[in-house]
Amino acid sequence: MRINEAYEHAAILPCSGDECGGCNKIVTQCVDVTAPVTLTPSAQLGTVTVSCQGMPVVSCTTDPCGTTSTITVTQRVCVTIPVRYDVGLSTCDPTISCAEGGSCGCKG
Repeated sequence: MRINEAYEHAAILPCSGDECGGCNKIVTQCVDVTAPVTLTPSAQLGTVTVSCQGMPVVSCTTDPCGTTSTITVTQRVCVTIPVRYDVGLSTCDPTISCAEGGSCGCKG
Protein backbone atom coordinates (compact mmCIF):
# COMPACT_ATOMS: atom_id res chain seq x y z
CA MET A 1 0.00 0.00 0.00
CA ARG A 2 1.20 3.49 -0.69
CA ILE A 3 -0.17 6.54 1.05
CA ASN A 4 -0.99 9.02 -1.72
CA GLU A 5 -3.23 11.48 0.03
CA ALA A 6 -2.07 14.84 1.30
CA TYR A 7 -2.99 15.68 4.83
CA GLU A 8 -4.49 19.03 5.73
CA HIS A 9 -1.89 21.40 7.15
CA ALA A 10 -2.52 24.41 9.36
CA ALA A 11 -2.16 27.62 7.40
CA ILE A 12 1.08 29.52 7.89
CA LEU A 13 0.06 32.85 9.33
CA PRO A 14 1.83 36.07 8.32
CA CYS A 15 4.16 37.45 10.95
CA SER A 16 4.59 41.00 12.14
CA GLY A 17 7.31 42.84 13.98
CA ASP A 18 9.75 40.76 16.06
CA GLU A 19 8.02 37.50 15.16
CA CYS A 20 9.24 37.68 11.53
CA GLY A 21 12.27 35.76 10.46
CA GLY A 22 13.20 32.27 9.52
CA CYS A 23 11.74 30.19 6.76
CA ASN A 24 8.45 28.34 6.66
CA LYS A 25 8.19 25.17 4.56
CA ILE A 26 5.80 22.28 4.22
CA VAL A 27 7.32 18.96 3.18
CA THR A 28 5.65 15.80 2.03
CA GLN A 29 7.07 12.29 2.21
CA CYS A 30 5.47 9.18 0.80
CA VAL A 31 5.79 5.97 2.76
CA ASP A 32 5.22 2.33 1.91
CA VAL A 33 2.93 0.49 4.32
CA THR A 34 3.01 -3.30 4.25
CA ALA A 35 0.36 -5.54 5.80
CA PRO A 36 1.53 -9.16 5.44
CA VAL A 37 -1.17 -11.83 5.27
CA THR A 38 -0.40 -15.57 5.14
CA LEU A 39 -2.98 -18.02 3.79
CA THR A 40 -2.68 -21.70 4.71
CA PRO A 41 -4.84 -24.28 2.91
CA SER A 42 -6.18 -27.43 4.53
CA ALA A 43 -8.23 -30.40 3.39
CA GLN A 44 -9.82 -33.04 5.58
CA LEU A 45 -11.09 -36.32 4.17
CA GLY A 46 -14.22 -37.94 5.53
CA THR A 47 -15.17 -41.60 5.42
CA VAL A 48 -14.84 -43.14 1.96
CA THR A 49 -17.80 -45.19 0.76
CA VAL A 50 -17.82 -47.66 -2.11
CA SER A 51 -20.82 -49.13 -3.91
CA CYS A 52 -21.05 -51.46 -6.92
CA GLN A 53 -22.89 -50.18 -9.97
CA GLY A 54 -24.67 -52.74 -12.12
CA MET A 55 -23.48 -56.25 -12.87
CA PRO A 56 -19.85 -57.27 -13.37
CA VAL A 57 -18.56 -58.04 -16.85
CA VAL A 58 -16.65 -61.31 -17.15
CA SER A 59 -14.33 -62.24 -19.97
CA CYS A 60 -12.29 -65.38 -20.41
CA THR A 61 -9.28 -65.99 -22.66
CA THR A 62 -7.37 -69.22 -23.20
CA ASP A 63 -3.74 -69.36 -24.27
CA PRO A 64 -2.98 -70.73 -27.78
CA CYS A 65 -1.76 -74.08 -26.41
CA GLY A 66 -4.95 -74.56 -24.39
CA THR A 67 -3.04 -75.01 -21.13
CA THR A 68 -4.24 -71.94 -19.21
CA SER A 69 -7.27 -69.69 -19.10
CA THR A 70 -7.45 -66.15 -17.74
CA ILE A 71 -10.70 -64.80 -16.38
CA THR A 72 -11.04 -61.02 -16.11
CA VAL A 73 -13.81 -59.53 -13.98
CA THR A 74 -14.64 -55.85 -14.43
CA GLN A 75 -16.99 -54.11 -12.03
CA ARG A 76 -17.99 -50.46 -12.14
CA VAL A 77 -17.57 -49.06 -8.64
CA CYS A 78 -18.77 -45.70 -7.34
CA VAL A 79 -16.32 -44.21 -4.83
CA THR A 80 -17.53 -41.29 -2.71
CA ILE A 81 -14.90 -39.23 -0.92
CA PRO A 82 -16.16 -36.31 1.15
CA VAL A 83 -13.58 -33.52 1.34
CA ARG A 84 -13.77 -30.38 3.47
CA TYR A 85 -11.58 -27.56 2.18
CA ASP A 86 -10.64 -24.57 4.30
CA VAL A 87 -8.19 -21.70 4.32
CA GLY A 88 -6.61 -20.31 7.47
CA LEU A 89 -5.48 -16.71 7.72
CA SER A 90 -2.76 -15.22 9.86
CA THR A 91 -1.41 -11.69 9.89
CA CYS A 92 1.64 -9.96 11.19
CA ASP A 93 1.95 -6.39 12.42
CA PRO A 94 1.99 -3.88 9.57
CA THR A 95 5.28 -2.17 8.80
CA ILE A 96 6.15 1.23 7.40
CA SER A 97 9.20 2.48 5.51
CA CYS A 98 10.19 5.52 3.52
CA ALA A 99 9.31 5.26 -0.16
CA GLU A 100 12.12 5.37 -2.66
CA GLY A 101 12.65 8.77 -4.18
CA GLY A 102 11.67 10.81 -1.12
CA SER A 103 8.92 13.32 -1.89
CA CYS A 104 6.15 11.91 -4.02
CA GLY A 105 4.04 14.98 -4.75
CA CYS A 106 1.00 13.71 -2.90
CA LYS A 107 -2.29 14.94 -4.31
CA GLY A 108 -5.12 16.03 -2.10
